[in-house]
Amino acid sequence: MKRLTFTLAAMLAATVPAATPAEATSPKTVHEIIRRETGGRLRTLYLHTKSVYYVNAQSRVGAKVVEEARAKMERVLRTPIGSTNGVFALQSPKIYGELSLYVIDDEKLPMSLVAPEGRWAFVNVAPLAQGRGEKPAFLEARVKKEMARIGCLVLGGISSTYRENLLGFVDSPEGLDKFMDDTLPVDGPLRCGRYLLSLGVKPYRDVTYRKACQEGWAPAPTNDIQKAIWNEVRQLPTKPLKIEFDPVKGK
Repeated sequence: MKRLTFTLAAMLAATVPAATPAEATSPKTVHEIIRRETGGRLRTLYLHTKSVYYVNAQSRVGAKVVEEARAKMERVLRTPIGSTNGVFALQSPKIYGELSLYVIDDEKLPMSLVAPEGRWAFVNVAPLAQGRGEKPAFLEARVKKEMARIGCLVLGGISSTYRENLLGFVDSPEGLDKFMDDTLPVDGPLRCGRYLLSLGVKPYRDVTYRKACQEGWAPAPTNDIQKAIWNEVRQLPTKPLKIEFDPVKGK
């Protein structure tokens, strides 16, 4: 089976409508700037955006596993996904933000359930822990795969035109084992982007520190590299621009 890999950074930029340039660059609408350790990049989150959350309501699987699955989905969708701890109530689950994906542990419930009309879903680690899932490595891998699958479904990526992938028919925990990892087909997350925008959840924007300086919203530099970029972009020209009168044009 051929593995399907992501090229979402470019594809999402080309296919998912973004916020207006004015909103992206205006200091009045930049809600938060997150410094990233690699590459000197800055992330802008739009002020007028809604949110979605992953909610951990179990302790059988370590919080690190849940967080890794959340962080990967956030990178794939280029959309902020919040995280919190909570308690799942099947009859009336609490919805954090516009939509919530719960990770629960309940022997009486199936391994997953998606309620699009209620804007919630859950991944149940109890069934995933059966059989091979008794081994921690298998259980963690299953949880990540199921979180990727159900997360994509509830966030709007309900199907894929590709064959043999996590968005296809999976009817048991063993059905997850045939997949090498939690990689999703590219067209599922693309659909998520458009669905999330319809809910008012906007993608974040990653730019280099130089680009932020050129656009005029970069924070003050904090290291020598940023200082050099800051000074280079903001320095006055060494030779003043001369404009000579043109008698033909009259100016």
